[in-house]
Amino acid sequence: MRPTLLGVLRTAYVVVAALLTATLLPRLGVPPAWVPDLVLVGVVATAVLRGPVHGALAGLLAGWVVELVPPVGSPLGLMAMVTMLAGLVAGLFRRSSSRSWLRAPAALLCAAVVVLAGRVGSAVLAEGGVETAVDATRLVSTMLFGVMLLPALLVVDRALVRRRLG
Repeated sequence: MRPTLLGVLRTAYVVVAALLTATLLPRLGVPPAWVPDLVLVGVVATAVLRGPVHGALAGLLAGWVVELVPPVGSPLGLMAMVTMLAGLVAGLFRRSSSRSWLRAPAALLCAAVVVLAGRVGSAVLAEGGVETAVDATRLVSTMLFGVMLLPALLVVDRALVRRRLG
């Protein structure tokens, strides 16, 4: 089975987003609390267009990529499982008949809440405490970047599928 161009582009997006989030944005002076989860935006774009199964698979693979890019702040495998669950939840927003512009941001919000719950649970188990201000600002920054980036990802994805490249 040959990989499709769309699959290669999605993989490239996840790798570049993980590297940007872990290396470039902190070097540019972005406070850690305001670094958005760009990988989650790509997972949500895949999930909204392809459904819960593809969303869960994309989330699992993206979570593994995030865990391979240092610094790793959670037990190995936890981020992959949390991102898989977030992709599954976002995939539940797939509707082939509806083209509502609210569907993708709502899916992103639900997926971001799932990831936030996973991070809070991990912090409580590992450290015994939670910094709610940091988690809330990260959720807000992910939503802001997602609202700007998600429509472009969906348009590119739909155009490539229309050209039968996916």
